[in-house]
Amino acid sequence: MKEKETENKKGISNWIDKRLPVFTFINHNLRDYPTPKNLNYFWNFGSLAGVTLVIMIVTGILLAMQYTANTEIAFDSVERIMRDVNNGWLLRYIHMNGASMFFIIVYIHMFRGLYYGSYKYPREILWMLGVVILFLMMATAFMGYVLPWGQMSFWVQQ
Repeated sequence: MKEKETENKKGISNWIDKRLPVFTFINHNLRDYPTPKNLNYFWNFGSLAGVTLVIMIVTGILLAMQYTANTEIAFDSVERIMRDVNNGWLLRYIHMNGASMFFIIVYIHMFRGLYYGSYKYPREILWMLGVVILFLMMATAFMGYVLPWGQMSFWVQQ
């Protein structure tokens, strides 16, 4: 009898938590999450880079759906995106300026790691993986800039 009274006093959240531990998960990962003492705004740039990367992937896919990679009609394809596709101009400018914003955020994230010594033990393997990811991002950005057929892209890679 006393057990039922304590269950009723605890409320419906504990009843749900025993069957599906959502509230314990939220409490453990949001409220009781261990954070360093020197936490400041520089630690936000990793998640900002992730959000910017998602925006770049979405706009890139939407632009690629309308783009035609042919040397004779590539320029017309971009003009059609700008004029005929609903908010195509906005997608193109978000993707174009998002690339610069993404690399600025990644560089700030990288310099924050250098400042706080994230390249030292025990995180040196993680740092090396980050450097590999940085080089892959730079190669991907270069290919995305050079591969669309046009004069600007042609002279960049020369």
